[in-house]
Amino acid sequence: MHHSPTRPLAALVTLALPLTAIALSGCVSPEPSPAPAVPGLATVTRLPVSSKPHPLQPERSPPLRTGRYTLTNTLPRTDQLDLLQQVIEIRIPDHLNPNVQDAMTHVLRQSGYRLCTAPEGVQVLYAHPLPAAHYHLGPVTLGNALLALAGPAWQVEVDERARRICFSATQLAGDPR
Repeated sequence: MHHSPTRPLAALVTLALPLTAIALSGCVSPEPSPAPAVPGLATVTRLPVSSKPHPLQPERSPPLRTGRYTLTNTLPRTDQLDLLQQVIEIRIPDHLNPNVQDAMTHVLRQSGYRLCTAPEGVQVLYAHPLPAAHYHLGPVTLGNALLALAGPAWQVEVDERARRICFSATQLAGDPR
């Protein structure tokens, strides 16, 4: 019986290729997944930005080697592309006695967004004293913090072009139609 000298080489190549791919892959930081939706909590409505269907999308690019065994993802994080996904943690001192508008303004500080000039109906929301449960929020996404502060009677509307956060009343079960 004659053994081919290439047989051991073929077995070695068969094992070496997958092991080489694993060794060279390194560590790539995964993108954080979006926070799960909370049942019964309103959603954030995004106002139309433009009629042009060509939004800027990040290009797929290979990971960047930043160390001998470390590869870094060169794409922007989800919270950098969608500012409402940035994770925040807010603590408001008890002695301030803030209202809902004060808390929303505080939450939006350094977020890239600001509150809309509120019509008279929304001033009712803003004037409410801040509930004790909202003196500490987070870690939570910016969008979920706004939903929590507004409560189920209000819909969050986002004007991405002007980076403004607005609110409108929602239809509740007991409301007249």
